[in-house]
Parts: sequence; structure tokens; C-alpha cells
Amino acid sequence: ITSVFLLSVLIAQLGSSYQASYQDMVGLARLNRGAILADTMASISQKRWERFVEGLRFDERVEFGEGDVGLAGGVQVLEPASANVTTIDTIQRFGGSTSPAAEWPADPAHAEDMDKFEHLERLVRSAMKKMSRNGKKKAGSSSSMVGVASSEMDSEASSVLDDTE
Repeated sequence: ITSVFLLSVLIAQLGSSYQASYQDMVGLARLNRGAILADTMASISQKRWERFVEGLRFDERVEFGEGDVGLAGGVQVLEPASANVTTIDTIQRFGGSTSPAAEWPADPAHAEDMDKFEHLERLVRSAMKKMSRNGKKKAGSSSSMVGVASSEMDSEASSVLDDTE
């Protein structure tokens, strides 16, 4: 058993050292590429550089999708739709003023989640009130009432939490 444990530790140590040396190798490769770019930039004329930058068309807006014109200053790279499948569009567009002082429109999904949490908070508050009221009564009758209030709270809370998932 000891030899198996020591062999496992050795394998883990070798894997860790390989990962560290790989990260160093990637970093050195990036530094070398940067040095090559810096040396090459000195040999390029200003006219040729400006023609290259104009060819990138940073002043034109990049199209996110068909008919969906986005921001300027990017390079569009087309890829197959099956490469990165998404079911929810992450770009959200809102009509109206672009003033920084204007409020963002409310997110209906976020509002629904907040309503569930508010409902859960009210449920806990009412259960706490019932328990504190029942605690003032006799010890024998209050224990049965606390159990009933607790089981009601558990069933309602679990249904609210199931809805949030």
C-alpha cells in the first residue's frame, strides 16, 4: 500500500512540474513573438503601416448577425454556427435614450427571481411570528403548533426553491 501511495505522489509531482514547465514555455514563446514583432515594426514604412491599418477597416461597424450592426473597431471572424452553440443571445439591445443618466430597463427574469425570494422572506417572517406567539402559550400546546408551522414552512419553502431552479 505504501509503494502505491508513493507512486501516486510521484506521478502527481511529475504532472505538476510538467504543467509548470509548459506554462513557462508558452510565456517564453509569447515573449519571442513580441520581440519579433517589435523588430519587424521598425523596418516597416509609415505609409505601408497606414495602408495596413486602413485595410483592417476599424472605422466600420462589425456585423454581429444578419442585419445586426454592432460596434466599430473590431475584426470580424466568421465561424460555423455549430462551433459554439448558444441557446440564449447574450447581446441585449434596448430602445430609447442612450443617456448615462437614464435607468436600464428591468430584467423580467431577475424580477421574477426577486419575487420568489420576497415570497420566501414573507413566509419565514410569518412562521417566526407564529412560533413566537405560540411560545407564549403553554409548553405542551405550543410544541405541537410549532411543529405544524415548521412543516408548513418547509413545504412552502421547498416549493418556492424548486421553482427557482
